[in-house]
Amino acid sequence: MENNKLTKEEFDNITELTTKANQLAMHVGSLEAQKMSLLQSFKENDTLIQEQKNKLNKKYGSISIDLKDGSFVENEVVEENGK
Repeated sequence: MENNKLTKEEFDNITELTTKANQLAMHVGSLEAQKMSLLQSFKENDTLIQEQKNKLNKKYGSISIDLKDGSFVENEVVEENGK
């Protein structure tokens, strides 16, 4: 069996492209890890928001809050029994 070899230019080109592909794959993996971390932080923050809403609901009842200035109005209670 004859031992064939790529030209230096062909070999350099394929190794460069392969190295770049590996770097890109590592970068994608890093971004996925960051994404997972951010999604976890988002979920934790959402839980904190819900806890705060529950505290405010216990203190003030059902309200709508204006996040610009902190003012609020009571929400109307709609009866579902048709009265």
